[in-house]
Amino acid sequence: MQIDLNTFADFALATFDFNEQFEDDAFAVRFEGVAVYVERKRTHFLLHVGMERHQLPR
Repeated sequence: MQIDLNTFADFALATFDFNEQFEDDAFAVRFEGVAVYVERKRTHFLLHVGMERHQLPR
């Protein structure tokens, strides 16, 4: 399972803090056919893509 993290980062930073669909502190989104579980932290988003975890600064 892989996604283009740069493309996902552009999507996330333009969407998650500005769309009421993503107002919860944890949610899932499907991107490029892959399920991504997202945890909203104060300074970053923690992304769970399969068994991998990535931090996306806010």
